[in-house]
Amino acid sequence: MRTSLPVLAFLLALFAALGTAAADKKFHPLPGGKGRLAVKVVAYDGATNGVLTVAVKNTSGKPQRFSAEGLYFVPDGDPDTAPQRLGAVGPLQLASADDDHRQAAIDIAPGETAVVKLDVFCIDSHRDSPSSDNTFTLGKSRLPKQLARTIEASAKAAADDEGGYAPAKGKIQGEVWAARDKKWVPLDGEGAQEAAK
Repeated sequence: MRTSLPVLAFLLALFAALGTAAADKKFHPLPGGKGRLAVKVVAYDGATNGVLTVAVKNTSGKPQRFSAEGLYFVPDGDPDTAPQRLGAVGPLQLASADDDHRQAAIDIAPGETAVVKLDVFCIDSHRDSPSSDNTFTLGKSRLPKQLARTIEASAKAAADDEGGYAPAKGKIQGEVWAARDKKWVPLDGEGAQEAAK
């Protein structure tokens, strides 16, 4: 059976598109978590900033505390052309919550999985903005402690000034870029785009 060149080209393009759009969908060990917690990205809703839904699984036999401070997420695909990485900023929210209750950390029972929503902000001002079509994987490390603390403190101050994290998103995004660009630290997912940093 012969396949025409246009049909073959179409099928190759289709398989390539499906391959790049497919998310990792695997649980990855929480950086610094000593293998007790694992995180899987479920979905991203946003652009330059937005909400990232993740599942957090307790793989140990004891309750474990989960905090998203310093976590960042790397877009799947070629880092030389990928959009910005996303950093978790501010308190998290249980996906099952009916209200806007947020907390700095949650306890997860042995063997249980919690689904949480994280406010995330782009951490690479020189890259293009991501979209909800992009898929992400947990970075292999956390942001350096000083950088994470600086970002959290400036985000809280902006949220306090604006009456909450949601109304302060634009201001927080500016603070995240300023803190990140002040002293560049290479992170998981570096590419040719960071050559001048």
